Amino acid sequence: GMTVCVVEDTPSWCKGRPLVFDFELPEETPSNNVIKGMHYQAYRQLRRMWRVRVLGRGLGGVRPKQPLPRAALVVERHCAGELDWDNAYGGLKPLLDCLVQPSPRNPDGLGLVQDDNPRHMPYPPFVLQVRAARGKGRTRIRIYELADS
Repeated sequence: GMTVCVVEDTPSWCKGRPLVFDFELPEETPSNNVIKGMHYQAYRQLRRMWRVRVLGRGLGGVRPKQPLPRAALVVERHCAGELDWDNAYGGLKPLLDCLVQPSPRNPDGLGLVQDDNPRHMPYPPFVLQVRAARGKGRTRIRIYELADS
């Protein structure tokens, strides 16, 4: 018979790992198309908005003392419309910028994770797109700590 693929909401590399952060933000991540055409200043404003959300809603106003040296990210994007994958992944940028360590180029980093490069985040963010009613978009973010290799 036909095998039915059920989308697991947790990738294998997160199984049995400590779930360090788990929070929901009251809007879906943008599409890459929205970001692509943005003026630098507009993008900075968008990033700042996500920073305020992550800090306030996600962290209750308290920044982590130490970033996770190695982490895995699971993002559930609840939205009325689905995006193709390049738009879904590209649209994570303002959110990712808020999760990493701050730098001169990115002062909005909150230091939940060290960086989103493959050394510190060995797997790509695991993105799930979940249908939601119009106007009820949201984003759930889970960050697992991976053992040092």
